[in-house]
Amino acid sequence: MTQKHKILHQLPALAGLLLGLSSYPLSAEETGYQADKQAERFAYKAQNPLSPTYSIPLEYTQHGGADNGDVSIGSIKPIIPVALGNDWHMINQLSLNFIGTPGAVNGIAELPEPYPGNGVAGLGDTTLTSLFTAPISDSFMIGFGPTFVFPTDTLMSDTEDRRSRELGSGKFSVGPALTFVTQPRPWTAGVSIKQIWSVFGNDSRHSVSQMILEPFVNYNLSDGWYLTSDMDMIANWGSQTNQHWTVPVGGGFGKVLPIGKHALNTKLEAYYNPIRPDQNSPEWSANLTLQFLFGK
Repeated sequence: MTQKHKILHQLPALAGLLLGLSSYPLSAEETGYQADKQAERFAYKAQNPLSPTYSIPLEYTQHGGADNGDVSIGSIKPIIPVALGNDWHMINQLSLNFIGTPGAVNGIAELPEPYPGNGVAGLGDTTLTSLFTAPISDSFMIGFGPTFVFPTDTLMSDTEDRRSRELGSGKFSVGPALTFVTQPRPWTAGVSIKQIWSVFGNDSRHSVSQMILEPFVNYNLSDGWYLTSDMDMIANWGSQTNQHWTVPVGGGFGKVLPIGKHALNTKLEAYYNPIRPDQNSPEWSANLTLQFLFGK
């Protein structure tokens, strides 16, 4: 076989090798693009409290600067959607709160009527919100339903000087909840409103009348990064000081990390309270969130 014939004989193999080498950067680029799109898809789900996506958020919040000390709250907040047919879902949001408090601290959602004491740690009250929702358009959703607060604080008893009573209101409370969400990309914005009133419980404790107004906004960047502000504005209407409102300002950032068909949403935030009760209220709060999202 001549040298010319040898070269012609090897041309198909050389062409295949060149084709493979030329397609490798494109495949890597496509893989990176797919990962970015998956992170973006999970980011919009994580930022939408009405998304019918199973998830388990774990949150740690530190409230600092109160007169008698800081309050630490670790929460487990599973989100369990139930399909109802015809695009309707019931989004069940459960919140189990483990609290460490130095005594009575005002202006905290989990402690609407704080009980004075020398400090305790344990399980606080449990909140369940069930929102019925259906998409109004491709980028707008409304959810409405009831919210319940169960007096599950540790070592519950009829004796009000028990230190465990500092972890909850001592009341079963109920009220309406309403959430609006819009997602014109790259934004996610909305507001959640809850109002609860105590129905029954220990008669020696103050009645509960609390509203939580939670406006939120997110701006999505590339590679799963985003900026966020999620402010819990709290009004305790039964406050004995006639200073009902706690209003924070601030924000933070987050990143969504795809894990196969699932994802991990991480978020770090800090807030300052320019409006707050004069006595026994925190000046600031900081929180860390790890949210596990389960893909379909």
